[in-house]
Amino acid sequence: MRAIHAQAVGPKTRGEYVEASTLSHITPDRERERRYKALREQMATRGLEALVICGRGDEVTRGRLQYVSDVFQWAGWAFVVLPAEGEAVYLVDPLWGSERADAPGWVGRCEVTAEPGKVIAQVLSELGVSKRGIGLVAVDEACSPAHLEDLKRSAPNAKFSSATELFDGVRAIKSEWEVERTYETAAILHRVYGALSAEIRPGVQERDILAEAHRLVRQHGCLDGIATISRPPFPFFGGGSDRVLQPEDVIAIDLEWAGPSGYWVELRRCFSFGEPSDKAKRFWDLRRESFSACVDAMKPGATGADILGARDRVLRAYGEAPSDSLRYTVHGIGLDSLEMPWYPGHDHELKPGMMLSLHPQVSVADRADRALVSGISISDNILITDTGARRIADQQVEWVTL
Repeated sequence: MRAIHAQAVGPKTRGEYVEASTLSHITPDRERERRYKALREQMATRGLEALVICGRGDEVTRGRLQYVSDVFQWAGWAFVVLPAEGEAVYLVDPLWGSERADAPGWVGRCEVTAEPGKVIAQVLSELGVSKRGIGLVAVDEACSPAHLEDLKRSAPNAKFSSATELFDGVRAIKSEWEVERTYETAAILHRVYGALSAEIRPGVQERDILAEAHRLVRQHGCLDGIATISRPPFPFFGGGSDRVLQPEDVIAIDLEWAGPSGYWVELRRCFSFGEPSDKAKRFWDLRRESFSACVDAMKPGATGADILGARDRVLRAYGEAPSDSLRYTVHGIGLDSLEMPWYPGHDHELKPGMMLSLHPQVSVADRADRALVSGISISDNILITDTGARRIADQQVEWVTL
């Protein structure tokens, strides 16, 4: 048998040389136990003896890894094998290494490998489940085809099936602890916008404003994210240029960040130096009303059609055509900036405990109007409760006149 190049790292006791102050976060054991219990209950309904969870170091696929390992994967790829019984195993590429993966103490074993397919097959064999049902999570999104083929060759008798929907259905329901961490991120972004207002003035370059935004969110412990800006003529939200702000500008800024515990919030603000134009005010009113209508529609049992229908009724009242864009009006958010469900495209009934990012898509048909107002927008996280929906950052969002 050809040797498998893997470097095993022995288990450590958490706290041996890792403290809360030396990591951005340490998720409590009770939260790990809750997640593992919920996942294993769902595994049992499918006859699955293990999950193989794949992720990469980006804002839309790393969160599944963190959910079961408490590891914020900065870069590279990794896998977690979660058996129906026993400790999880974390397998990671040589780029990332194992030290950070081992630190939180959630997994019993960490290995660095360049051949994850073979090592996963070996782990399944050691667990005695290499001929049983194995659920694959996010391999279609984050796994190299070569790694997947190697796994299937190395474990030819395993009964592989997709378990992404199973996993994501569990992860979609946030615990009270997770909701508190989301509020933590929202509070940071509130403080950042308050401080950033002092930097927004005529003559300042766009990139200087965004550089200050990055400094502030990092100073507050945020782990990853983007700060983007747009102003007339609104082409898109971007990373900022050397163009300077003008006295007549409308400035829209989007902050989308994972806080110190990795939980994402997307929050937008609109600014002007004095009263905005009547056209901008009217579009702002449309935005506020469409946002509120969507929130009112976001109740347990509601679907994407209900949310988009609420949005479109406001658009029609303002004489605008309903948007047929594939861009999301609402999507799940948590340890990834994009989670299940999303509308349009991946519809699921809303359930209490779901956390969603809401930014109603509005298409402006007139080209001249689009250049003047299309960047004016609102975004916030929304928690689905037993009776309706709760806005996380802003109960009401106001236009900021500087």
